[in-house]
Amino acid sequence: MPELPEVETVRRSLLPYLPGRVIEDALVRHPKVLVFPDPGTFARQLRGARFERLERRGKLLIFHLPPLVLLVHLGMTGQLTFRDPSRSDRPFERHPTTGLQRTVQHEVDSHTHITLLFGDGCAVHYRDIRKFGKWRLFSQDHPRLGLELARLGPDPLTSDWQWEPFFRTVRGSQRAIKAILLDQAVAAGVGNIYADEALFEAGVRPAIKGAKLSARRIGKIFSAVPSVLAKALANGGTSFSDYVDADGKKGSNQEQLLVYGRYGEPCFRCQNELERSTVAQRTSTWCKVCQRT
Repeated sequence: MPELPEVETVRRSLLPYLPGRVIEDALVRHPKVLVFPDPGTFARQLRGARFERLERRGKLLIFHLPPLVLLVHLGMTGQLTFRDPSRSDRPFERHPTTGLQRTVQHEVDSHTHITLLFGDGCAVHYRDIRKFGKWRLFSQDHPRLGLELARLGPDPLTSDWQWEPFFRTVRGSQRAIKAILLDQAVAAGVGNIYADEALFEAGVRPAIKGAKLSARRIGKIFSAVPSVLAKALANGGTSFSDYVDADGKKGSNQEQLLVYGRYGEPCFRCQNELERSTVAQRTSTWCKVCQRT
């Protein structure tokens, strides 16, 4: 699933194309990915809407088209790509190891569920093989918009990431620290990949309860979370399955991961075999030597 670095990379890759553009039409081919409103209302409201800016909170893309706000969650396999008819479409390539399907740009295929069309023939395609991604369109004053955004906690790459609230949350919880980090109300944008990487950097095992951690260890986790996210963002995100940016490019951070997905392999630091366990219903990879707490 695309996490904060991947979603931010998509946002940045769309910025050269969208601001100032006016939507001519919106096509919904599979209503499952559109949560609100219905497809007819969605298309009618977006016709003539102008993109003003594109923001991100956690894993959520926020398209501002006054007086409308479009929220897009990519789910597990969602892809947003920009298609320019003056460029050549390219066939999809499948990575032999990751299974990633990627291309610079593409025509509509059976997995392209929503398209935003512009007057010059360009388009934004939303492609999602597993259809777990979700789109929501609200007016700026719609009460549901506030409820959607209120579910998200502080973004670790912004000034909202504050020590005192994080410390109180962790020390006051009987949940495993991995579960705490996966809670989007605690750390918006952190998922399985970066929770494993941050806990390895902090030297903390994923199953230990937050209440059992010392202030020093919590401080290490607090610092490690934005550190691993910033590193991944600099590498264009992590591509294991279907993640690509708006230009169809995959990230390279999968080549830099220290523990995630490497269970059974030697730890890069101590050479001991990495462990695997299930925490918060997610597979976790960790090192029993380097993560002693």
